[in-house]
Amino acid sequence: MVNKVAGIGAIGATGVAGACGGFYLLSKEKTIGDRVSKSGLILIKSGDTNTWKLAAKHLKASDTSLVTDLTTFDPNIRSTSDLDLEKAKVALEKWCQDATGKDLSEKNINLYLKKVQSRCTIPPTDIRSKLERESKHLVSDWSGKFTALKAKTTEDTTLETDLKAKDSSINTNISTSNNQMDGKYSDALKKWCESQLDIKLENDSYVDIYTKVTKRCLQA
Repeated sequence: MVNKVAGIGAIGATGVAGACGGFYLLSKEKTIGDRVSKSGLILIKSGDTNTWKLAAKHLKASDTSLVTDLTTFDPNIRSTSDLDLEKAKVALEKWCQDATGKDLSEKNINLYLKKVQSRCTIPPTDIRSKLERESKHLVSDWSGKFTALKAKTTEDTTLETDLKAKDSSINTNISTSNNQMDGKYSDALKKWCESQLDIKLENDSYVDIYTKVTKRCLQA
């Protein structure tokens, strides 16, 4: 009986110790930066200018509120279309230093957590990993996607050229394409989209290609 009681006491002590340990770990998570780091994402190091520049480039393609937030730290930053990455990387690092240091109030979590996860961590290396991070997926109905794009060729003036480059047997214009050629165009669209996924962030055409991918290849 004594042993039984002792065992229960030991379990109780272990439970208390475990609870204290858990509380200690939770109490160590004091800032937005702590929360992001504990999620497994890696924050960009201060002074790592090349990575900050790549992060700014990656964000330029998809972060609609980036310019508004960076303007606070550099009023010369006014739009994504002519974003100077040298200026943006400096302003982005400053924004992240400020945001990662915010405490874990409900307001700060709502305002900053997702932005810090996206802006202040090691950026995805290519288009494939960027889409994965953003939970975006390629379409499965390529015929339907091509039909939708076919109706908007005036908005995508390079679509026909890009698709013909994937299938030299396509010999009609998109605007006059029949059912048979529509099938070829649909297959070419799939090939084009899949071939862009490994385009690296360092590639000079990365932003332009990513923009095309979002319009041509993704589920709504």
